[in-house]
Amino acid sequence: MKIAIVADKKAGHLSQCLGLREIIQKYNKEKDVFILGKDLYFLPGFIERIFTLISEKLYLFLMKLMNPSVVDFNYDFVLCSGSRTVIPAYLLAKSSGAKVIYIGTPKFRLMKKFDGIVSTKKDISNVYKIISTDLPPTKFSPYSEKKSAIKQSLILIGGDGSGYDYGESDWYRLAFEFKNINTTFVNSRRTPKFAWDNLKENSGPNQTFLDLEDTPFEKLQDAIDTHSHIFVTADSTSMIVEILTRGYFVNVIELRGPIKREHHHEIISSFEDKGLLRILRLNQLHLSEDKYQEKVKEFVVAERDALKSKVLDLL
Repeated sequence: MKIAIVADKKAGHLSQCLGLREIIQKYNKEKDVFILGKDLYFLPGFIERIFTLISEKLYLFLMKLMNPSVVDFNYDFVLCSGSRTVIPAYLLAKSSGAKVIYIGTPKFRLMKKFDGIVSTKKDISNVYKIISTDLPPTKFSPYSEKKSAIKQSLILIGGDGSGYDYGESDWYRLAFEFKNINTTFVNSRRTPKFAWDNLKENSGPNQTFLDLEDTPFEKLQDAIDTHSHIFVTADSTSMIVEILTRGYFVNVIELRGPIKREHHHEIISSFEDKGLLRILRLNQLHLSEDKYQEKVKEFVVAERDALKSKVLDLL
């Protein structure tokens, strides 16, 4: 079975597609991934919106003219995530005679024609073919065997966004609270430069730093596998889900907020209710828990098996 991915430049969207493809069947991660603007051409966002409002068929026709080589491909499934990928993925699927699946919340009328929408939301209109899941797929998969973990904490930090707005004092407090703890810090694209620099300048004797942009996936996964306690800031839902998908318990650090509750906050709360993670304030770090908890891996394996079964029913 040949499976293609249409991806934008957001790492989280690509991660979900890679994860779902891996759930369906083992697949070379580098193969058959079409990046918008590189492998598939499309119009700027505001022009795209105008054409889709006038006629989605017209825009599909223009996309076909811009990407004449799509007729040369032949796939069984096309997966996509992110609103910009919807029309290019549909075009590739129709040209291949493939099933097409979107991961996320549907936003276009065209998506009524999709063969499936993988979503954590339960209140989406039944005009869409919803494949519900409590655990979104990610590029991580459950660990196969336990590794002997060092007594050290891995801290994955995010930044403003997802309903959170941090101040300088929050980042200084984070550095202070972890200064005397054996720690490896990992940043993200949203981590403020001053906050990352401050962590380094005020680091303790047993602290190391991994810049995510310069860290290969294998090295990041190794860090996740070899640390005994894993922390993620509450704004980073995608990183929280990725750690859970690896089969590990997560200690979620709530620096402050959120300013407003969004759907992903409900997802995190549901995980806490299931005992898969724990939300902590910075004065509660002593309540953190070890990453190895069998119920986490059991939940992940069950969710992945259920999702695979639902997707393969499309065949």
